[in-house]
Amino acid sequence: MRACLILMLIPILVLGYADASKVTVGPKDADYSHIQQAIDNSSQGDIIDVQSGLYRENVFIYKALTLEGIDTGSGLPVVDAGGSGSVISITSNDTIVEGFNVTGSGGCGCGNAGIKVQSSNNIVRGNIIYKNKYGIYIESGCENNTFLSNDLLNNDIAVSDRGFNNRWNASAPSGGLQGLLAMIGGSQPLGNHYSDYDEATEGCNDTNQDKICDQPRIMGGGPDKDDYPVISSLN
Repeated sequence: MRACLILMLIPILVLGYADASKVTVGPKDADYSHIQQAIDNSSQGDIIDVQSGLYRENVFIYKALTLEGIDTGSGLPVVDAGGSGSVISITSNDTIVEGFNVTGSGGCGCGNAGIKVQSSNNIVRGNIIYKNKYGIYIESGCENNTFLSNDLLNNDIAVSDRGFNNRWNASAPSGGLQGLLAMIGGSQPLGNHYSDYDEATEGCNDTNQDKICDQPRIMGGGPDKDDYPVISSLN
């Protein structure tokens, strides 16, 4: 029954993006060599495919886009801010960011992050976010964002969630594309992996050996939490 529902919903979603164009970014044989160039020259709803490589830039997403990293032979693309500002900043609603190595934010406690979210209804999934001041930083008033299957590794502070009703796993009920993602994910609940919460000494016990911490990871003072933090890398 679930499979049938997914098959019925996919054409609806595809039709919704029928006018979207696909743009490529890469070191050679691509439309652009820098991610920000592609964003600046794209239209709302476009899909930007970023090939393997190292991109030394600060990325600002101010249009509703899909920004996806593609392993074209040498791993997921790396976006490195070089120690200044946030690596990827999302100011538009309804944006998808997936498939990147994200590193090198500035060290300011003012919100410099691997991924800084300043909007709502976005999806951030399948990224490796490491060695930043904050791994993910969500500003106050930002809500209904979904974070799934990300590895947050060796950041000074893994997450600062100042928003509301943000989802950190695929089990929470939701509508639209986010709900569809949860169904596609299957019955096995799944959250994110945190290098500061994957061992018993950090509060992550796995008594039933299902590779998921027995207790949720609270995001700062709450109320948002990851109910199913995993104990090993996902990407």
